[in-house]
Formats: sequence, structure tokens, C-alpha cells
Amino acid sequence: MSPIARRARVAGAVLISLSAALIGTGVLAPDSVGASRPRESHANAAGVDRRPVASRASELLHVLDAMAERGLVATPRGGGLAVYDTPGAIAASQVFPATNELGSPLTFLTVSRQPGWFEVLLPTRPNGSTAWVPADSVTVEAPKVRVEISLAAHRLQLLRVGDGAVLLTSPVGIGAPDRPTPTGRFFVRDLFATSGENHPYGPMAFGLSGHSDVLTHFGTGDGRIAIHGTNQPSSIGANASNGCVHVPNDVDVALEQYLSLGTPVTIT
Repeated sequence: MSPIARRARVAGAVLISLSAALIGTGVLAPDSVGASRPRESHANAAGVDRRPVASRASELLHVLDAMAERGLVATPRGGGLAVYDTPGAIAASQVFPATNELGSPLTFLTVSRQPGWFEVLLPTRPNGSTAWVPADSVTVEAPKVRVEISLAAHRLQLLRVGDGAVLLTSPVGIGAPDRPTPTGRFFVRDLFATSGENHPYGPMAFGLSGHSDVLTHFGTGDGRIAIHGTNQPSSIGANASNGCVHVPNDVDVALEQYLSLGTPVTIT
């Protein structure tokens, strides 16, 4: 099998599992995967694509590249996962266990792709660290929603990935001046319910892949930030947290039905 055919097979296997969900949620228009191209351009009377393998493979890979850059949720096919500094590297730079220290299943978010490899965002310091994983070592799926947080506006927005529709908007509390909320691209790493609304984290906490740039430890963790509720409503709209993003408790509960492991979160 030629290299281009092998690449087409890998891309095709991934896209077969993704395309129906992507088109159904609006992440991709049917035309972007060739589904609605004029038949006379590429297909014969039986509807078979007449383009050369190289042409079809190139289109598949282009679509897959775009999806990987937007962010696909990547989970290991089995057990833990070895990550590499560069595509094609022989020695792993790190091996992640199947679950993290809080018991959550291992999850990553893709940021780019090269033939046979995905670049993924790591839940480690420094924020924004990435590594590469073999494409056949993970399963990928498109997230249904994403979260955008504006520190200047003290605002959280939940958006549907397919069409960008705003599903929820809320005021938030953010980090104090000496313990600022870090900015960047993150993803939801943990989901856990607390003992209730009177808990310091409110009823729910959504742990993120990012860490405080100032604190190396707070609570029971290593300075990891989160989106969560609060038992101090006055913190909403204020700059008073250790770096976490506080939401009103009713919003905290509402987010539970939308956020899942791997959900992209951008903080600006």
C-alpha cells in the first residue's frame, strides 16, 4: 500500500466515526466532506467518486486537520497513554496513567495533526504544554459545546460548537490581583459533585487542565484551576479568588448538563 493510500485509510477511519456526528451538530457542513458536491464533478452515474485516491485523501486530510486545530476530545484506546515530544519519536517523553489523581479518566484536547499523529494539550505545567500521540492510540470526537471566559468582562459564555449559538451567559468571579486567573486554552479534566451549595466550591466543580501561574498548591491540589460555584455570592463579579472562576450556584448546576471531560475552555 502506498504512503498516500495509508494516510487516506487513517483519515478515513477517523472521519467515518466523526462525520455523522459532526454534520448532525453543524460542526461541518455536508459540502466540507464532499457529501453535497455536484455529482457531475466527481461522481459517475452510480454515485461513485471518480477522483484519484490522492485527491480524495488530500480532501480528507484537510478536513481532519481543520477539526484537530479546532479541538477534538482525545481519549486513550486502552489503559494509560505515552506521549512524545515530536511526531515519529521513538522514546516517550511521558506516560500518563489511565486515571488522574482524582480518579477521572484520562482525556486530552487536540490542537493540530500530522500524518499518523495528533498534537494534544497536556494537563501539566507550564500552561499550554503540548505533546504528540499516535493517531491509532486514541479515539477522537468533536465536543458539542465550548466555554469562553472574559476576565475583563467578568463573563462566562457557553456556546454550541456547531453554530456558535450562545446557550448560557453568566457573570463570574476571578482571581485576585496577586493570584490572577491564568489565560489560555484549556479543557475540562475533572467533574465532581461536592456536598452541596454550602461547600466553598458550590454544588459542582469542573477542574481544568490549567494551573495558577502564582500558586503551586492550594486546597488539596497542585494549584490547578477550576470553574465552580461558591458559598460566597459576593465573590461573583469580583477579583477575589485564588485563580478559579466562580459562577453563581444556579449556573454551576446548569453547566453540569453541558460540560463533559475534554470540553474546550478559553480564558482571555
